[in-house]
Amino acid sequence: MSKRHQYLSLSEISAGRVLADDLLDKQGHVLLPAGVILTDSMLASVANHHIRQLSVLTENESDADLDEATVNELKQHQLARLDKLFRHIDDQMPASILRDYLRAYRSDAP
Repeated sequence: MSKRHQYLSLSEISAGRVLADDLLDKQGHVLLPAGVILTDSMLASVANHHIRQLSVLTENESDADLDEATVNELKQHQLARLDKLFRHIDDQMPASILRDYLRAYRSDAP
């Protein structure tokens, strides 16, 4: 997927923007994966990690501008991420309900 991105300070980023690259902490752990739609709580959490700028997709690369293959690729990436996050749960556990709700939500979202 070709990405057009720009680095912006946190004060310039509002909820609803799309993260262009994985956001890593000092140890290299993924805080937020590329392609995630940023929320106000995510931006507040990022600020708590003393991160001052993020790489976000440019405004003109909205969902309407993305071709169907790119949208499907983003969906598959999000579903694969859910599978990884919930890989250790048993279908009898309460977490399986959360996994199923998130999967249904992500299947409908770009």
